[in-house]
Amino acid sequence: MPQFYTEEEATQAIKKLISRKLFQNARAAIEENLVVFPDSNKLQFLSSHIALETNDFSNAIQILEKLNKADPNQAQVLIPLARSWNLFGDIDKAIDYLNQAESTDADPTMVEVLRAEVYERSGQLDLLDESIAKLPNEARLLNVRARAFVARKQYETAVQLLESEYESGGLEVNEIIANCFLLAKAYDKMGEYDKAWKAAQHAHELDPAPFDENMQMGMYDEMIEFMNSELVDALTEGPRTELEPLFIVGNPRSGTSLLEQILSMHPDIANAGELSVGHTMQLNSSSLTDSFHSWPNSMIDVREEDAIALSSQYFEANVDFSAGKKVISNKALNLPLQLGFLSKILPSSRAVMLHRHPLDNAVSCYTTNLLVSGHAYTNSLETLGKTWVARKKITDHWLKTLSIPMIELHYENLVADQRGETERLVKFLDLPWQEDCMEFHKSTRIARTISYDQVSQKMYNTSSGRWKNYEKHLGPLIEVVSDYL
Repeated sequence: MPQFYTEEEATQAIKKLISRKLFQNARAAIEENLVVFPDSNKLQFLSSHIALETNDFSNAIQILEKLNKADPNQAQVLIPLARSWNLFGDIDKAIDYLNQAESTDADPTMVEVLRAEVYERSGQLDLLDESIAKLPNEARLLNVRARAFVARKQYETAVQLLESEYESGGLEVNEIIANCFLLAKAYDKMGEYDKAWKAAQHAHELDPAPFDENMQMGMYDEMIEFMNSELVDALTEGPRTELEPLFIVGNPRSGTSLLEQILSMHPDIANAGELSVGHTMQLNSSSLTDSFHSWPNSMIDVREEDAIALSSQYFEANVDFSAGKKVISNKALNLPLQLGFLSKILPSSRAVMLHRHPLDNAVSCYTTNLLVSGHAYTNSLETLGKTWVARKKITDHWLKTLSIPMIELHYENLVADQRGETERLVKFLDLPWQEDCMEFHKSTRIARTISYDQVSQKMYNTSSGRWKNYEKHLGPLIEVVSDYL
């Protein structure tokens, strides 16, 4: 992306990328323009917005806390701070920032909506009802009202509300899409699978986000071809460290949140969620080395001092969450492409390759609103299947070529034998067994991602084999993934 003459021009161009959910392009543009405008609060704020939209809540918090410290009591910072802490799992801090926002010019309806989301995530249903009662009766607030019914397992009431209103009232497309996915969830809970599928299908039909299949698949093919065993052995390695990064490599909706929650109950493990720092390191590696090569070929120009600098950057991104820990986990969804690079910069790291049945995985992706985070490939069952296959091939490639310790884990085995699989993982991490890992649902921290309602209760296996409820809709997907069934 070209440099812009003014900070405002750069800001407007980046906002356009964000509006199209081209988050990686927007992040790269921010990094480039921060070199020109290093003190730009506008660019930093946009960076926090991207982090929040892509589930990198720890990064969003770090940026927003700095902005709040520099200029306190600004509603435009306090509101996303509250949302970030809520999604990160710290309910008390979320409420505290919402209380601060009330004393500013913040929209009182927005404050109450976010307060309702906090109570929904934490299961405080009586307080949720109080917040809902304070909201005006507007179409744009339909989703939060319907979510309150779903939280209380009043699925038919949620359906009635969504069916009567979700395409009216002047809602924006993204709001209608969110309502369609919520309708799909309610119908699924009721066992009305055809209606659930129809609602999800309608959501995908409405999504305007582009998806370049050739570019996406080309990235996986290029990485596999470039990073063969000989090249991996020859690349410069970063320093060994006492704090060990743990990469949880899996697809969206493959159980990464569940696994992270289980491991976070261990006193020696910190979970950092979906960190975007790997992508930032990738961008910085080219400027550090002044390489003439494009990524991933630019890795060959990384020198020892560059690797040290990149290693430091990774741990600085985790400094607020890793104190006193031996292991810090990262379940960023770009890890399948990033793992080779990160394994060289962070040689003390380990990786868990997490797999889930491709049809169960795809059904969960298709019926969940991953579009809000920019996963436009989910709009087509065919591209969803192709993406699953590409990620499977590259994780198999890493198992053959990388030197860091790696272990494979299947979601179905974890839910069927939580103790046995968890003991195996803890042993893999060279840590002592902790019985608390069996009580992950009692964590005081609410899970940070869209899967929060699944990991705040005891282990269950009802999502295994879920694809059979939708089998008649899955023809294009089954054809693509047939070799892995």
